[in-house]
Amino acid sequence: MALNDTFIKNSTKHSGKPSGDKHTDGGGMYLLVSATGKYWRMNYRFAGKRKTLALGVYPAVSLADARKSRDKAREQLAKDIDPSAAKREEKQVKADMAANTFELVARDWLVKTKAERANITQEKVTAWLEKDVFHQIGSMPISNIGPRDVLAMVRKIEAREAFDTAHRVSQLCGQIFRYAVANGSAERDVTQDLRGALAAVPKKHYAAITEPSKLGELMRSIFDYSGHI
Repeated sequence: MALNDTFIKNSTKHSGKPSGDKHTDGGGMYLLVSATGKYWRMNYRFAGKRKTLALGVYPAVSLADARKSRDKAREQLAKDIDPSAAKREEKQVKADMAANTFELVARDWLVKTKAERANITQEKVTAWLEKDVFHQIGSMPISNIGPRDVLAMVRKIEAREAFDTAHRVSQLCGQIFRYAVANGSAERDVTQDLRGALAAVPKKHYAAITEPSKLGELMRSIFDYSGHI
């Protein structure tokens, strides 16, 4: 006989049996009641072997939710998919995503490519990321970030009329995405889809230098400039 919420809540008590008490619901699913709690389980056969799939703990997982998981498992079996193996793979995917947020990948990129930049550039790049990027998309799995997520972040920079910074931050994110593609954390550089979407950087016009002494100062400044991205 199928279970119901009232029976589960009021009538399922542990009898003291070391192996626990089983209350079946159908389709291989049952509620295992032990001294430590109530657990949803599903027995099934795959490739000729008897297996058991954990569906959750009651009451965190309700009867309705447990049945949904059972039905999903039965659909997988119909497609010759082992539900237990599929569950492990799904769990691993979630773990990989949690370990590859944009911020974690970006900080790894900062360390791995530090030698390519001057110290002042490293500080500026880190500051841009910490000020404008991490609080917007830093906690998101980098593989889940789309062009609109990056554009929304860049729009906030444009809102304070820092148009040049907006372009530089977009380019910086592109480098991080390409690094993620190389190490397998992302499929593609989504910033490529932002071409033409960013506000143009206003052009600045400067008065021509006509005095030789001023021109000399300019040339010395150009010669001494180390540059940064």
